[in-house]
Amino acid sequence: MKKFLFALAAGSLVFAGTTSSQAAGSATAAPGGGTFLSQPIPANVLNAPLFNINGKKVTLAQYKGQTVVIADFLTTCQEICPMTSANMRQIGDAVAASSGKSKIAVLEVSVDGWRDSASRLKAYQGLFGDYNWSVLGGTTANLNTFWSYFGASIQKVAYSAADMKKLPADWQTGKVNTFDISHTDEVVVVGPKQTWSWLDLGNPNPGKAVIPAKLKAFLSDDGLSNLAHPQEPSWTPSAVYSALKAVAGVKVGA
Repeated sequence: MKKFLFALAAGSLVFAGTTSSQAAGSATAAPGGGTFLSQPIPANVLNAPLFNINGKKVTLAQYKGQTVVIADFLTTCQEICPMTSANMRQIGDAVAASSGKSKIAVLEVSVDGWRDSASRLKAYQGLFGDYNWSVLGGTTANLNTFWSYFGASIQKVAYSAADMKKLPADWQTGKVNTFDISHTDEVVVVGPKQTWSWLDLGNPNPGKAVIPAKLKAFLSDDGLSNLAHPQEPSWTPSAVYSALKAVAGVKVGA
């Protein structure tokens, strides 16, 4: 489930729930799509403890000196997130094939601290059979710290009994989930000096990318519609490649 919590007005980036100091900084339309920013990331966000699919602690601070692509998702999403992951896999593969693979990291960070354990994240990424991007999780508190800064407010929303009768069973547990996480769908780029440097918002458009069969079967009717005809606004790997060229100075992708 998604919700947009942003406004771009008068050249300023304003997010619901952010402070005026967080919102300070220029916002300029990027030629390849999205918005260029120049916003230093505070220490509490850089040091928010996350974990990878093996349970190892990870922080954004560890990537100082690299340009980092980050998108939000959750493994129980039936509407959007499998397409987000397809885009991030494609970006990870393109970075791995580029001359800048040591300069760029690709991270997909969960918004679901209730269910997205390291073992579940590992099973999820395993469905794609590809590890050229990193899938990360965290506790609910740490994910709130991390994502609230980037404007992706996290809200737990219970499904009604009527909803649950229409939803497919979970791809791993075989049971229908009882709640969803409402969040903004976005992709961001953090520069090597750990400034928030670029943002794009909207539905991921995976083009002809293949969604793993288990996840495609898990998509709701809205998810299948979003896969066939992504709603606008949408973001694409090509927009990320254009941003990486500007921020990292590296050509990635076709």
